[in-house]
Amino acid sequence: MATVFSDFDTVFFVGGRGTKAGDANAGGGAVKADWEGALGKNLADVMGSNGEPLSDSSAWNGSQTACNATEGGGGWLKIDRVGAFSNCKVGNIANVQFLATFTSGRYRVRSVGSDNIELDYVCGTGSTTCDVKVGGAFDKLQTALDNTDASATSPHNVTILTNKAETFSGAGDQIDVDTGGGSGSAGTWKRIIGVDDNGNDLVKGSYVLFDGNGQSCHIFKVLNVECIELRHIRAINTANTHYGFYVTATVYRQGFLLKDCNSTGCKYGLYSDTYYIRGVTITGGYYSSVTGAALCFSSSRWINVLNAEIVGSSAGALIDGDVVGVLLVEGCVLRKTGNYIGGVYTDNWDTFLIVRSCVFYNIDSCIRMNDAESRLVQYNNIFLLHTSSTGKIIERVSGSIKYSNHSCAWALDGIPSATGRWGGSGKPENAIEENPQFVDAANGDFRPRNPNVLRGGKPDIADNATEMGAVLQEHQFDRRAKAVNFGRLQIIR
Repeated sequence: MATVFSDFDTVFFVGGRGTKAGDANAGGGAVKADWEGALGKNLADVMGSNGEPLSDSSAWNGSQTACNATEGGGGWLKIDRVGAFSNCKVGNIANVQFLATFTSGRYRVRSVGSDNIELDYVCGTGSTTCDVKVGGAFDKLQTALDNTDASATSPHNVTILTNKAETFSGAGDQIDVDTGGGSGSAGTWKRIIGVDDNGNDLVKGSYVLFDGNGQSCHIFKVLNVECIELRHIRAINTANTHYGFYVTATVYRQGFLLKDCNSTGCKYGLYSDTYYIRGVTITGGYYSSVTGAALCFSSSRWINVLNAEIVGSSAGALIDGDVVGVLLVEGCVLRKTGNYIGGVYTDNWDTFLIVRSCVFYNIDSCIRMNDAESRLVQYNNIFLLHTSSTGKIIERVSGSIKYSNHSCAWALDGIPSATGRWGGSGKPENAIEENPQFVDAANGDFRPRNPNVLRGGKPDIADNATEMGAVLQEHQFDRRAKAVNFGRLQIIR
């Protein structure tokens, strides 16, 4: 694998400008400090008008003989080719393939002349010929993944920014994240981030699309690497036998973050299937499935699902959480559009399930426990059941409820009435069974207007008595206002 031979944090690009053609042999990007500093996050200072390298095409002939490479003073490696480097910038990454003597790879450009560049490579004496491409974007994400390494001998963070959507034409187009990951011990990460056409962060709810196009493959498969982040990436497929994001390993690996990602149409939005995987966090985004759980964890360890929207219509749970250790579900909206039984399910003997500040909508058996050793803590949730007569907030087949309180329950057809609906121990003292009066549930606005839900069961800061109920769910309220006594939250009319 060609890597940056230094400990520089680096930023690489896929697609980039214009037609986003890129180049499979591009230098690929810039050192992060230069990108955020002298280069001013300007794509034109990293690549050509269609994502091609900044160096002239004459500097690469495929035979490692296009340029001359010698020690240029102070031990730094100097590369010469008349007229080839006039558009290059300090901080660009150069992909250099040597014929002999020196080590091929990607290096930071430390000085630029129209006919030469000097690299951050202390080479000693000697000379040879080489091919060079400076800057430019990669042609596709797989090329970028295979040619960047955050866990090299000199660990550094790698960020890959892509604005290039990809549609698969065969199963071989599956995106394999299986080399060059980060390092838990060194604290380095490899990040794959969807960006706009200027290289800037996408707004919430926007993604770069990877379309499986009916091919029999996963969209992303993360295998035997760690410290991987995916952000603003959408994985879809009409072949619903495979997964949007598949995280697996045959040795212990830790640190996986999906931030504001999206997966629809796949068998599972995300699937992790082994106890070798530790520390998966999903924050934000949208996950759905019509054939299985939107999120499925089988024996994986220490899972967080935060502020995500999770939707499904298949029989079974939206989150199948057979987790070893803690499974935290917080700030999420879980809703069903068919086969209404099953929100969060666990039947692993060592799962400690924590559910808080969530909305369950149109779901019976919102939380289901099915192992004698599983444990549950739930509070500050709103449960809107599908059927009042049979729907349960907690279906406890076995296992223990360690804490359950300060939540609101209702059903689409009225007050819940099923026996044992709170897990067999009666309604918790500080729970309420009232209509939360969502602003517009049909269009996804689950902010409650019922003041007993809004006020949260504790005196306000002016010591006014309030009704018991679910504490205000912070992630759902963008608009707040001060009342006269500065203690009551505004009720949405």
